[in-house]
Amino acid sequence: MRLAVIVPALNEAVRIGPLLDALSGWDEVVVADGGSTDGTPEIARARGVEVVAAPRGRGPQMNAGVRACGAELLLFLHADTLPPSDAPRLIREALADPTVAGGAFRAAFEGGGPTLRLAAWFTRFETGLTTFGDQGFFMRRSAWAAAGGFPEEPFLEDVDMRRRLKRLGRFMKLESAVHTSARRFEAEGTLRRFALNAWILLLHRLGVRPGRLLRFYRPDHRPHFQRGASGPSLESGQAATALRGTPSLRGASR
Repeated sequence: MRLAVIVPALNEAVRIGPLLDALSGWDEVVVADGGSTDGTPEIARARGVEVVAAPRGRGPQMNAGVRACGAELLLFLHADTLPPSDAPRLIREALADPTVAGGAFRAAFEGGGPTLRLAAWFTRFETGLTTFGDQGFFMRRSAWAAAGGFPEEPFLEDVDMRRRLKRLGRFMKLESAVHTSARRFEAEGTLRRFALNAWILLLHRLGVRPGRLLRFYRPDHRPHFQRGASGPSLESGQAATALRGTPSLRGASR
C-alpha cells in the first residue's frame, strides 16, 4: 500500500525545506498550507511536492491533505518534526495488524533541558497526557474516514482524533522517536508551557471547545497572568470566561 505524508504548514519557510529533503523517496508528500506569507508553498513546490491550500488550523489542513492524496496509509507530520529513517517500514508493520486503528511515535526534543528530556522519556507510554500530534500520528485512510476525519477545529485535533481512533481499535505507540522542535518551550519557558497545556487539557476534558481555549495556546491570543505563591495563574474573570457555557459545568451547578 502507498504511504503518504501530510504536512500542515503555516509560515514554515525555515524548516519546510529540510523536512521535505528528509522525506525524499516517500510514496507521496502533501503540504497543506494554511495561508503562509513567507514563501513556504513556493519552497515546497520547488521540490516537486504537491501543495494544497486550506483554511488555517491543523485539523482542516490535514483533512485537505488527505483529500489531495491517493494513498491508503497516512502519516501526519508537523513541519518542525523529523521522522526516523525507517518510519515507512515501522508504520507498515504496525498497520498490518488489523486490530490497530492508528498510532504515533515517541518524541525526542531538539534542545531543551532536563525537564524536556524527562517529558520525552514519558512519551513511551500511550496515554492522553503523553501522546500528541507532534509525535507523528499514522493511520489507514479507512480509519481516518471512519473517524470522520480530524475535527475542524483550530487546535486539539490530535487529542480528539486519538480518542476517535481508540474507539475503532488499538492505538499503538512505537518504540522509535520522531525528533521535534522545542521552540515553543524555549520561547515561553518549559514549566510555563507545561502548565498552560495541562490547563488546556483539563478545560477541554470538561467540555470547553478548542476555539475558546486558543487564547491559552497561541501567544497572540494569550490572556493576562498574575503570579501568586504557587506560580502563574489565570485571573478569576478570565477563567470564568473560558468555562462559561461548558455543558458539564452547567449541569454540575444545578
